[in-house]
Amino acid sequence: MVKLFGTSGIRGLVSKKITPEFSVKLGLSAAKYYGPGSRVIVGFDHRLQARVVAKAFIAGLLAGGVNVLNAEVAPTPAVLYAVRDLKADGAVIITGSHTIPEIIGLLFFKENTAEFSRCEEEGLEKIFFDGRYERMPWNRLGREENIDVSEIYCENVLKRVNISKVSGRKVVVDVGNSCAGRFLRNIFYNADVEVITVNDYPDPFFRGRDPFPRTDNLQLLGRITNASGADIGVGIDGDGDRALFCDEKGSVYWGDVSGAIFAMQSLERGIKKIVVTINTSHIVYSVVNDHGGEVVFSRVGPPAIADTMIRNNAGYGIEESGKYLWADAIYYGDAALATLRMLEFLEEKGESLSSLIARLPKFHMKKVAIKCPDELKKLVLELSAQKVKELFWDEVQEVVTIDGVKIVLKDGSWVLLRPSGTEPVFRVFSESRLEEKANELLKIGEKAVLEAISKVEKK
Repeated sequence: MVKLFGTSGIRGLVSKKITPEFSVKLGLSAAKYYGPGSRVIVGFDHRLQARVVAKAFIAGLLAGGVNVLNAEVAPTPAVLYAVRDLKADGAVIITGSHTIPEIIGLLFFKENTAEFSRCEEEGLEKIFFDGRYERMPWNRLGREENIDVSEIYCENVLKRVNISKVSGRKVVVDVGNSCAGRFLRNIFYNADVEVITVNDYPDPFFRGRDPFPRTDNLQLLGRITNASGADIGVGIDGDGDRALFCDEKGSVYWGDVSGAIFAMQSLERGIKKIVVTINTSHIVYSVVNDHGGEVVFSRVGPPAIADTMIRNNAGYGIEESGKYLWADAIYYGDAALATLRMLEFLEEKGESLSSLIARLPKFHMKKVAIKCPDELKKLVLELSAQKVKELFWDEVQEVVTIDGVKIVLKDGSWVLLRPSGTEPVFRVFSESRLEEKANELLKIGEKAVLEAISKVEKK
């Protein structure tokens, strides 16, 4: 059973879980896992605690004999392109990503740019908990070298798009007070894309907008996109991997919708297998089926998506939060590449984003996050899932337990009960072709979870 890792990486507070002492020990454990003499790239975001954790973690790596390429403050995808270009053995990125400002995390990556699989996470944890790491003598310590990944990032993104198809386009980017602003501006400038930025200053407190891009906190992006005559708008998260899009009219969409557009693009380019997470809208499923492709379901989170893509030789994967993974790039989300590929597809189709979206099948998805302590999640899932199944006993067509519990009804509507692997929350998703049904399912799922939490807390 994994004890440190969640859905993606290890996350917590610097004062409680991801302390400097913990980070040094984790660095020593990672050094043992990668192996003395390995070359590992370390990057971190602009949160105040990120530098504290990074320095302590790097000390552990060096003490364990690993050579560190220090990328300093950089978006996650920028570091991952460098892993391939510099032929590093892996990367560790210290970032809070989309989570609240006080959270920090460590993401572990392999040489192929995919995050550690569950088995690999367990291997690292065993070293950590058993204390099987080594401290090297003075003449076998690792060496540290600072690197700049900005040009590596720019070159890798630009060579994966047709510049002539995006040149002259206009985009509005809500940088979300992340560390990605200057990197994105450099990429779009070199692609001859006009860019207007919002919240384009690194702020560890995220006072312009919280780091989790959502349809409700990107309304300013929508208004500016519409008023400026831009082709699209895009809102990113705290480390530059998530991207939510709005069309030229200012309507903001969840990643399922843009993910369906990218699925269409991928299928037209010869990719046949598309990986989707269990909480992804059936919009994507319908598009893939209509274009003769094959859907492969995975658990939520980039590690699971990447692992499923590799095992099934799939060229594209999606998470509804706004992460799009292409096998020809990196096995992780990249807001810069997603933005340019969206512009590229609009040019290829000769349409606006709103007109493309208008042709997609119509589904209504609802979602809610409920605060729930980590130690209660397992029992809450059992109780709430049983309650929902009892309420819809005659209507249930399928129950999927690949990640949480997804209850699919005979009319195609569904509700997903899923404890978060990165935050102390319990998520409820619902979807139906009828908005009233989606709202009803969400209320039922939310009530079941709240009742389960109350019942467990009283024990």
